[in-house]
Amino acid sequence: MAKPSKDEEEIAVPAPVFSVTAKDDKDKIALPDAHDPVTGHGRWLYEGRLGEGGLATVFRAWDCKGGLGFVAVKVLKKHSKAHARHAFAMHRESQWSLERLHNRADPRYSEEHAKLFARYLEDHTGFVELGPEDFEERRKDFESPSFDWYKQRIDLPIASKPYVVMELVKGETLQVAMPSMSATEKRQVILQCATALEYLERFHMIHRDFRGCNMHLIAREKPNESCQLKILDLGVMISSEAGMEVNCNMAVQAFRRRGETEEKRKRYDWLPWEVRSACDELQGAVKNFEPPGHSFDAFSLGVLILHLLLGKTKARSVLDSLQDHPERTPDGCGIGVPKELLGNLLAEAAKRPRPREVCAQLVPLRLKSPQKEAAVSAEKAEATPAVPSCHTVSHTTTKMEGSSDEEGEMEVVEMDTKKGTETIGQKKDNDTAAKEAAAKEAAAKIAAAKEAAAKVAAAKKAAAKEAAAREAAAKEAAAKEAAAKEAAAKEAAAKEAAAKEAAAKEAAAKEAAAKEATAKEAAAKEAAAKEAAAKEAAAKEAAAKEAAKEAATIPKHDVGRRSKSRSRSRNRKESSLERKQRPSRERARHLLPEDPARSQAPEEKAAKRPLAEETAPDADAAGAPAKEARRDVRDVTHVSVLDLLRRQQAVEKEQEEVAEARRKEQRLQAQKQEERRAEEERQKQAQQALQMQAQYQQMQMQMQWAQHAELLQRHLLGAFPGAFPGFPGACGFGTPMTALQAAPSVPAGPVPGVVSKASAPPPKPADAASPAGPAQ
Repeated sequence: MAKPSKDEEEIAVPAPVFSVTAKDDKDKIALPDAHDPVTGHGRWLYEGRLGEGGLATVFRAWDCKGGLGFVAVKVLKKHSKAHARHAFAMHRESQWSLERLHNRADPRYSEEHAKLFARYLEDHTGFVELGPEDFEERRKDFESPSFDWYKQRIDLPIASKPYVVMELVKGETLQVAMPSMSATEKRQVILQCATALEYLERFHMIHRDFRGCNMHLIAREKPNESCQLKILDLGVMISSEAGMEVNCNMAVQAFRRRGETEEKRKRYDWLPWEVRSACDELQGAVKNFEPPGHSFDAFSLGVLILHLLLGKTKARSVLDSLQDHPERTPDGCGIGVPKELLGNLLAEAAKRPRPREVCAQLVPLRLKSPQKEAAVSAEKAEATPAVPSCHTVSHTTTKMEGSSDEEGEMEVVEMDTKKGTETIGQKKDNDTAAKEAAAKEAAAKIAAAKEAAAKVAAAKKAAAKEAAAREAAAKEAAAKEAAAKEAAAKEAAAKEAAAKEAAAKEAAAKEAAAKEATAKEAAAKEAAAKEAAAKEAAAKEAAAKEAAKEAATIPKHDVGRRSKSRSRSRNRKESSLERKQRPSRERARHLLPEDPARSQAPEEKAAKRPLAEETAPDADAAGAPAKEARRDVRDVTHVSVLDLLRRQQAVEKEQEEVAEARRKEQRLQAQKQEERRAEEERQKQAQQALQMQAQYQQMQMQMQWAQHAELLQRHLLGAFPGAFPGFPGACGFGTPMTALQAAPSVPAGPVPGVVSKASAPPPKPADAASPAGPAQ
């Protein structure tokens, strides 16, 4: 891309800060990523508005950092209720180009066919970041009939200003160029339109907005050159897959109402008959198109041919009557379209031909200018003898309707054979002259074809070089972006790893503290158990020693006699129930810990009883109450042992409750520490946000002060042109410019308003000042 020379450098003009297309101040949005020549921030240097529609505004801009040169930036207007849905429509139209029509990796791609469509370069709507990665999966999610755009809230990463970047298409719209087009140009346009629809059919897509205002003639017909067409605006394009023809999703319903008046409804003349009935006042079911998929655009192509043939106003009046009276279809042979073909394009959906059938049925034109016709006639009159009166040739010319070109006329040759004969010599001379003329004409055509082919090849090479340069620049930008993303991902991964490591250390410290507390608790329990066991062993040992001492003082025969008498009396007195319960009590006594009170042996008890009681003759009879009392004492002793066991269990339970309370307290303390750390982190983030907000406000104040200073300087220079010989040292009244010097700190650099070559914006091509044609 050519760079401007030093003499052609332009003074940088600051880009507009707000869109001037909004009616209310609240609807004005800042232009996305606008370049500021003072600070150097921003990528797009906006130079003017190319066009505006209901949803978006297109600006002409210069890429200051990406190397794309002049581009068309399509910025979405602010719509409060349907902002996300309209942003999705813009995202989808860019992806139709990036993922399908201009995707070289797709096996259906064709460079010759793809150049008929305006190329989209970048997508900045935010839907790519939302995911999923595959465009088809993402499109099916958001185009599902069950997806409600009014209930589903979608927060886009750049929700306030979504935009897409397209190639800048020059020339004029087809709608404006129609009156001045020749018949050859009109036939070439029709052929290119059919070729473009054939390319769309490869990808199973329907344009649905195929009309003259969305097409540009980027080149007009010249000697040995043909006109070139470029198709724009893929905003309402839809996939022709099954289920989409009646899909009720708001994102795919492009035409819900044609208008309240008949005049407004006539403007939607490119809509097929079957779609119009569903659009008028929302009558009938929702209908986006009717199978087969090519029928929608085929009807639009037929309406476009009517516009080229008759003009827009007359075509609309004729079109209203063709649905009921197809025989009134005009003949389009003047621009290469047979009447039957045009009638089929405007017929029912099932009868409309496919795009490749349209290309095959177009009629070649034989056009001659009046000057060339006169020269050829004179040449023939000199070179060949006069035709005898018996064979007459008459020429009739018919001027094409809808064309203002006086030079382009179709030649129709009619030959009337009259009665008579020719001599053999005259016939041979005529045949020889005809052959020579045909040979000359064929040689001229071959030479012209070769020259045209050479020019086309050179143009293709130049276009390929330019495309390669753009692709290389795009790859370099993508590589830089990927490197930046990779660095950011690595940094994020490092931060995450550090956070995980800190969390792991903290968890390990908590676990170690819990283990230490558990070990201390276990050690305390073990020490208490040992102490209790030692006390019990000491008690048992003391009781055994005391029993041994008492047993040593009693004779052995007395001990045996007492035990025998007790066993005899016990066997006599205890009941059957007691005999049944006695084994179980004995087993429980062996299982329970030994009671010091029970450790007194029978010998000790016998020693305590009076000796007279043992020697009395009627001891069995007189001693019955005493035995019953001793049995009661034994039962009481057994109950006391059970109570001891229960008390021991109660003590253990109490210890467990104390340990559980201690653990709960530790958990509460750990939870409080975690909450305290989280609160500290939130406070830290809030402080950082406040600092960033303060910095941003300070930067805005600095910019405002710089602008005020620039305006004041210009005003003073304009009011007193000769009062500042030493500008900018002091004012004309001898007072220093303290008001400007006392302003907040302004970024270092050149004085605003005085632009030097060093601070000029990135270079522009030499044709930067040439205005572009109107866009969409």
